[in-house]
Amino acid sequence: IYLDLSPGSTTQTLKMVYQQLFKTMPALFLFCYVVKTAFICPKSDWNNYMSGKKLQEFPIKILDTMGLNSCYKECKAHGKCLSINFNRKLFVCELLSEKQSESKTLTDDQNYVYMEITDIIEKTCDGGPCNNYSTCIRTSLNNSLCIATDCSEVYPDLDDGAIADRTFTPISATYGCNVGFTGVGSVKRVTCIPGGKWSSLSYRCEPPVHGGWGSWGSWGYCPVTCGGGTRYRYRSCNNPTPMYGGNICYGSSSDSVYCNTNGCPVNGGWGYWSGWSSCSKTCETGLKSRSRSCNNPYPAYGGAGCSGDSSQSSDCNTDKCPGWLFGRR
Repeated sequence: IYLDLSPGSTTQTLKMVYQQLFKTMPALFLFCYVVKTAFICPKSDWNNYMSGKKLQEFPIKILDTMGLNSCYKECKAHGKCLSINFNRKLFVCELLSEKQSESKTLTDDQNYVYMEITDIIEKTCDGGPCNNYSTCIRTSLNNSLCIATDCSEVYPDLDDGAIADRTFTPISATYGCNVGFTGVGSVKRVTCIPGGKWSSLSYRCEPPVHGGWGSWGSWGYCPVTCGGGTRYRYRSCNNPTPMYGGNICYGSSSDSVYCNTNGCPVNGGWGYWSGWSSCSKTCETGLKSRSRSCNNPYPAYGGAGCSGDSSQSSDCNTDKCPGWLFGRR
């Protein structure tokens, strides 16, 4: 099926035509249109058409909103392109720098068409073949020139990371880290002017570093000299310090032990005096006594005993005894 559409056909019209064709005809079709005054629809170019297939390869360029034929022509004009993945549902063209091989096999995807450049000699411009970062562009003077359209370098590699997003106008790549890795650095987007070199990628992906305990420090001083106190020692989670989402150390950062548990010296203290004892005489001056104990508190742990007397005595019944009533001279 050959369709001729004028250059003024809108994008929406092109999409509608494509959608109807793919709904009603899953087999091979050719979609040609007029570009300026040159009608380009070389049937031999379509020998390597593979419907429902795509090559899992990193595209060198992605072009939006275009037809299959235009996508194929873009590949022929680009110095590095060898094949295309064309998303016939979204009208997205992927230019690839590889072809299918034993190590690079096609996968099934009904939204895609895969095609290869069949004749490498076609990749020439008026001045000769374009290099791998240039595209053959036809000028208003009806001649063609190789114009740098891509970066002259391959995309920078990022260990444990990958390109998360790309733009082609301007040329840029934004990187992200693989699952489980943490990005470090402020510049994760690189840019390039056509034919130039990539800007510096100041970004790296670090694996998690789980924390480990360092050595215990020395024991601190005991806050008391007797009676039981507590002294401490400490350690830090710095061997290594947890980083990049790593686990903190499990366990306590401090340790304690009792110290100076010996009892403190207790000096003795006198208890209360006991009551006075009975007088030793009923008259003519007797004695009475009382005592006390060093038990308030008892001296302990080397404490001093009580000073002073533990007993006292006192005269009592000092009156004269009465005389004999009879026989006394």
